[in-house]
Amino acid sequence: MQNHPYFSGSGIALFAHRGYSPPSENTFEAIKHAIDFGAEYIETDVRCTRDGHAVLFHDEDLKRLTGSEEKVSSLSLKEFKLLKFVQGGSPTTLIEALEQFPKMKFNLDIKDPLAVNPTVRAIESCSAHQRVLISSFSESTRQKAIALVSKPVATSASASLVLRVRLRAFFGFGISNLLNNVGALQVPASMYGIRFDTKRFIRQISKTGTLIHFWTINDEKSIRRLINRGANGIVTDNTELAGRILGKS
Repeated sequence: MQNHPYFSGSGIALFAHRGYSPPSENTFEAIKHAIDFGAEYIETDVRCTRDGHAVLFHDEDLKRLTGSEEKVSSLSLKEFKLLKFVQGGSPTTLIEALEQFPKMKFNLDIKDPLAVNPTVRAIESCSAHQRVLISSFSESTRQKAIALVSKPVATSASASLVLRVRLRAFFGFGISNLLNNVGALQVPASMYGIRFDTKRFIRQISKTGTLIHFWTINDEKSIRRLINRGANGIVTDNTELAGRILGKS
């Protein structure tokens, strides 16, 4: 469980997965569209440029969005800002996103250990501690980032921690001690044959005081099913649909 202002919203939280697409994910325009359709949180990804700037980008390389084989880490910030995405949109740094949308809450998935320090610098520069959540699939990356910030930030469980919690819950063991200072589990409905969307598991998590958010949920039937089962948040590519169902837009 984690008490943090980041989780102070009412009702079921609506997270825009990488902003709203099109235009291209993780861009200024994508974030703006997500807000227009009722998103309360922007789920985004952070990588690091060659010269040490935190930028919003999911993949290790540029191929899917630009056709180039280059890696984000090989680009300077100037080169990153000149990128032309197939679906349009402006390449964006984390500082720019935090400054341009000062009322939005951001869910930051740190994709690369090299992005830890730049991410923390951006948070500190913008005094954004109350409106960011730090997450990573890597437990060591997550722990390093939350240890470096000068004030507490929200955090969600890493992939390895999620699996530990799921395994213990399956066998009926206690899980509260694993979730100390963890505000949310952010999980798919299922992965590799493991179901996270059962009523029993959602109930077990809820009893600890930790929230449970599901990604990436894009159809009406699945959104309504998870709502009925007790989900606290929906991460979606279809912000317009989810916003309408959740009464946000």
